[in-house]
Amino acid sequence: MSHKIPGEKLKNILLQIPPNWLIADHSVVGILESLDLSQNLQVIVNKNPDFITSLKNNKTKEYQDFWNPESVNIERELDEMCYLYFTSGSTGTPKAITGRLKAISHFIDWEINTLKIEQGFRVSQLINPAFDAFLRDIFVPLCSGGVVCIPENLETIIDGRKLVNWIDKQQINLIHCVPSLFRSLLLPESPPNQFSALKYILLSGEPLLQADVERWIQRYGKRIQLVNLYGASETTMTKFFYLVKPSDGEKKTIPIGKPMPGSTAIIVDKAGKVCPPGMVGEIYIRTPYRTLGYYQQPELTKEVFIQNPFSDKINDIVYKTGDLGRILADGNFEYLGRKDRQVKIRGIRIELAEIENTLQQHPLIRESVVLAWKDRQENLYLCAYLIGTKTLDTSEIREFLLDRLPEAMIPTIFQQLESFPKTVSGKIDRRSLPEPQLQQQNRPLIAPRTPIEVELVKIWQKVLDVTPISIEDNFFALGGHSLLITQLMSSIDLGFQIKIPIKTLFESPTLTKMADSIDTLIWLQKSSATNVTGTDIMEEGEL
Repeated sequence: MSHKIPGEKLKNILLQIPPNWLIADHSVVGILESLDLSQNLQVIVNKNPDFITSLKNNKTKEYQDFWNPESVNIERELDEMCYLYFTSGSTGTPKAITGRLKAISHFIDWEINTLKIEQGFRVSQLINPAFDAFLRDIFVPLCSGGVVCIPENLETIIDGRKLVNWIDKQQINLIHCVPSLFRSLLLPESPPNQFSALKYILLSGEPLLQADVERWIQRYGKRIQLVNLYGASETTMTKFFYLVKPSDGEKKTIPIGKPMPGSTAIIVDKAGKVCPPGMVGEIYIRTPYRTLGYYQQPELTKEVFIQNPFSDKINDIVYKTGDLGRILADGNFEYLGRKDRQVKIRGIRIELAEIENTLQQHPLIRESVVLAWKDRQENLYLCAYLIGTKTLDTSEIREFLLDRLPEAMIPTIFQQLESFPKTVSGKIDRRSLPEPQLQQQNRPLIAPRTPIEVELVKIWQKVLDVTPISIEDNFFALGGHSLLITQLMSSIDLGFQIKIPIKTLFESPTLTKMADSIDTLIWLQKSSATNVTGTDIMEEGEL
C-alpha cells in the first residue's frame, strides 16, 4: 500500500475488504491511524519487515515466522477467489474485482504458447502492482523460466530516453505496457537498429493509435512484433489479441483482433439484437475464464455479468463491456470507444476517440485527449488537451482538423499541457484534467476602433453572453462552440449583409481579424457591383 493513494479512497477500500494484514510504505502508517478504522488492522512496514504495527493498540511486536517460506502451506481450488483488484467506477467509488486462479492461468498459458516464450526470456516489469496487468509481468516469465526485469526507479519509466537506454542495456525481449508509455519510446533520434534484443511489445489498457503504429513501422519495420490486446479486468486482463502488420500503419484504426481460444464475443445493438459485420454496437464477451465479479456487490455484478440472451443454458454468462465496436470484413473486431464517451453536438452523435485519433495524426502532436464540457447555458462544447513536440498554433490545428472532420467535431478549446495525469495503472486520468478556462483571465481590454469592430463587439456580446469584449479576444476562448458559430454567422449576415465562410472563423478567430475579413468582403462586394455596372454601360455604348 502506497502513500500516493488518497486517504478517503484508502478508507473506502479498507472498509470494503477489511484485511487482517497490510503491507505498506512507512509513510502510510500515519494516514491509516488518522482514518480511525474499526478493525484490528496490523501493518507490516516494508522497510522493516521483522516488525508489525497494530493500529488498534498502537503497539509494535516482533513476528518470527511470517517471512519463513516453510511455514506457508496454501492450497487453492482453480475457481476460488485468489485476488482483489480495485478499479474506479463511473461514480468514482472504487470497485473490488474478484479474480480466480484458473482465469490467470488461462491468459499466462496463452501468452507463453502463442509467443513461444522460453527459458531465459527477459520480460520488463513496468506496471504498477496496483493494476491487474502486473500479474502477467510477473507470472509470464516465472512460469516459463524467464527473467523479471525491474527498473531501479520510477524516473526510468517516466523518462523516455532513460527507458530506451534501460531496455537496450537490460536486453529486454518482451514488454507489456499501455500505448501512452509505448509512445515515449518513439524518440526522434533513435536509430533503426535500436532495441536489438526486443522481440515483442504487448499493448493494452488504451486504444493503440494508427499514427503511433505508422511511426513505429517506419522506424523499425516488422523486426519487433507489436501485439494489440483488448479486454477488461472483469474478464481477467485481456481476451482479444491482434498481431499488428506493417500495412496497418495505413489504416484509420488498429483492430483489436479476435477472441483468444477459450473466449467468444458478439456485438449487440440497443435493441438487444446481434449486429451484422460493419454495424456498431456494444461488445459482449463470453468466457469461462472471467472473474467472479465485484466483491460483496452482487447487484452491481448482475448489471454487467448477465445471462446470455442468446442461450437457454442457466449458467451461460456474458460480460457487457460498455465498449462500442464492430466486426470488420476480415472477422477482426474494431474498438470504437466507450459508450459513455459518445456525445451529441447539435444533434450529431460524436465519438471522442475519433477526434483524438485524428489529432494524433498531426506531426507536432504526441498525445491528445478530448473531453466534453458544459458552458454557462448548459450547451456542450469540446476541449482538446494536447502534448506537442513544441508550442502549438491552435489556429493551424483547427484548420488541420477542419480538412478531416465535420465542423461539429472541431474542439472549441485547445489546451496544451506538459504532461497528462495518470492513474496507478498508467492510463491517462481524464477525471484529473483541468477544466477549460473559457474566459481569458487578466486579458488586456482593447476598445473597438472602427465602425465594423463596434458592431461586431455588440454581436459577440449578444451571442456569447460575455461583457466586456476586447478586439483581441478569441471567439473560442470566450466559449464559442459549433452551436454559437451558427448564431454568429446569422447575426453577421443580418448586420453586414454579407455571408462570411465558417472556415474564416476557424482560421481567424479573434474579433479584430474577423472585422478585417468582413471589411475585405464588403469591399469585394462593392467592387464587384461597380464592375458589373461599368461593363453594362460599355456594352450599351458599343451598340
